[in-house]
Amino acid sequence: MNIAGVVILYHPNLDLLSANIQTYVSGLKQLYVYDNSETKTPGIEEALLKIQPSIQYHYFNSNEGIAKRLNQAMDQAALSQYDYLLTMDQDSSFKEGDFEKYKNMIQSSDFDHVAQFGVNCQPDFTQPKEQPEEALTLITSGSILNLSLTKHIGPFNEDLFIDFVDAEFSYRVIQKGYANLMFSNIVLNHALGTLVEGRGLGNFKKSMRIIHAPIRVFYIVRNGLYLLFKAQGLTSFMKKDVIRCIKIIKNDLIYNPQLFSVYKNVFAGIYAFMINRMGKK
Repeated sequence: MNIAGVVILYHPNLDLLSANIQTYVSGLKQLYVYDNSETKTPGIEEALLKIQPSIQYHYFNSNEGIAKRLNQAMDQAALSQYDYLLTMDQDSSFKEGDFEKYKNMIQSSDFDHVAQFGVNCQPDFTQPKEQPEEALTLITSGSILNLSLTKHIGPFNEDLFIDFVDAEFSYRVIQKGYANLMFSNIVLNHALGTLVEGRGLGNFKKSMRIIHAPIRVFYIVRNGLYLLFKAQGLTSFMKKDVIRCIKIIKNDLIYNPQLFSVYKNVFAGIYAFMINRMGKK
């Protein structure tokens, strides 16, 4: 499989990053490492060199958003004549042997209409199935882009900066007549947020809740509103999916220890949407 990959960094833990990269790098012809950190992590180039000398590390001295880095990686991979691009987060990894299995399943069938392949990042909620299924959205991490088709879909939306970047791209895949295909039997180890303990409303039983950094709440609110009211051509089903995604901040509104900052970012996100201020906050 003629495939390159990209992992996008933001102040990574080098030990965890190295362990994660080693679960898929041997299955790639080339790995690009794009660093969005404002300051370079000491020792990062040496750590990557130990994993594989051919890894291409790029440090930009600023955080310009995940969408911009994804677009740069697509351009670089296409320029280097790769057919596919694996996109990964720094905190994501595959189980042993799963990345090769993933690639083999893509190659074993005729998926000419599939622009984006993805894997199961929520095995507790998504029952694994032997056959792949078309999906409304796929998360960026663990996705494989078919570069011969993504050129017809267009770049990732850099105005969104971070949250909903993958969802908006997935919606556009469908709008252009192509498909997102998920292999639910390939599980991606991936952190979707920070876990905290809290009691549900109306009962006294404690359970673990996913919360986010307050700045992420800003992007979830602003970008969700943008997709609901300003994005072109979204179906009612897609808009319901956007609303579902916005609702993930409900735990932040109750359990986040930085409640003041959370609510401040909720209102800031609404205001930014109203005055059409997109991009980085």
